[in-house]
Amino acid sequence: MTTTRTSAAAPVPASGAVPAAVPGTVTTKGAWDPSAPTPHHVLDHAHLPVMTLRQSALENNTAVMQAYVDRQGFLFAPHMKTHMAPALARRQIDAGAWGVTVASVQQAMVAWEHGMHRIIVANELLDPAGLAWLATRRGLDPDADVVCWIDSVAGVEAAVAAQQAVGGALHVLVEVGFPGGRTGVRTPEQAEALARAASDAGLVLRGVSGYEGGLPGVDAARDYVAGVLRVAVAVRPLVPGPRALLSMGGSAWFDAVADAVSARTDDLDVVLRSGASLTHDDGFYAERTPFGRRPAEGALLPAIEVWGRVTSCPEPGLALVAVGKRDISFDEGLPVVRSIRRAAHTPDPGPGGSAPVPGSVPPPGAVTVTRLDDQHCYLAVDEERVGLTPGDVVVFGISHPCTVFDKWRAVHVIDDDDTVLETIATWF
Repeated sequence: MTTTRTSAAAPVPASGAVPAAVPGTVTTKGAWDPSAPTPHHVLDHAHLPVMTLRQSALENNTAVMQAYVDRQGFLFAPHMKTHMAPALARRQIDAGAWGVTVASVQQAMVAWEHGMHRIIVANELLDPAGLAWLATRRGLDPDADVVCWIDSVAGVEAAVAAQQAVGGALHVLVEVGFPGGRTGVRTPEQAEALARAASDAGLVLRGVSGYEGGLPGVDAARDYVAGVLRVAVAVRPLVPGPRALLSMGGSAWFDAVADAVSARTDDLDVVLRSGASLTHDDGFYAERTPFGRRPAEGALLPAIEVWGRVTSCPEPGLALVAVGKRDISFDEGLPVVRSIRRAAHTPDPGPGGSAPVPGSVPPPGAVTVTRLDDQHCYLAVDEERVGLTPGDVVVFGISHPCTVFDKWRAVHVIDDDDTVLETIATWF
């Protein structure tokens, strides 16, 4: 991925003195100045704001989740729509994940083009072009396994028409929803009838699916998943081959999934799809993760940080940071302040510049995000405990990973000493 364009070199003055380096032009959001050395500190040559991921947290979360699904006897297909970064998905596959989950054909195409050919499209598809693309995958790779969802006769008819048009095959899961929820048939009777219709029409029925993340708590999720399991048992005679699938799993109630399917038959593969577990967060999922209820199973760490600079302190108790809705998630809670890097201690971008010092963590409640504009973050500051100055750098933690990645095209993986290890691309 091309992220920068370097300006032409400055002419040498008549005196013969060597001019200072001319800063390069950066056209990709989050990219470094091209003159930045490798490796370098996160604040060296940075055009703030930038988004980073902690390597240690990614490694921890990958290992914790894979160990969890292995203990449960599940397959793991983490939801790639969270980050749309093939480099991150590849980490999870290398650690043992079965494949990936996506929410659209376009996302499936990204996964496919990056070598990931086991894909669950966790959505109903009725667009002829997208269905036709899916139906051709096994013809290109006999080892591919690409599955999508259906919840209506119209979906069956669209899938049949698409596979006939290209001479391919579509593998489907019947989605079982719940009243007031998202997609999915609403009753077991509807699910069984749709499974029969799909099988009779020539689609390859693979099993059932659902999504428990929209339910209000772990008990409701457990009851719902138990009902989906009963449907899986009822439609099993319609599933060809030795094994059937049951796919579940947001990132909040997957312990309910484990409880509800613990007595499943040996020929049923449970595929967990939890996507936010890789990066975790400091808000929505930090409050809901199953590991908070069952700490003996492990712990997830927040990996995501967004770095921005204080640009104004116009009145007592108020500071403005150049980070806003264009840069950070806010749909499931406002960001939180994780640390502050003082302006006097930020790195000098010149050759051999000053060494940075670790950030300071403000006391609880001393610096609070109260509001976001498109490009500004409002901080309420208790100046008796913390003082902020224009030029300071504030490091934010986020709530809800799915709506921060889509704001960035270049995301930087950093070590615990804030050294940049790798820059990855997102494909939204």
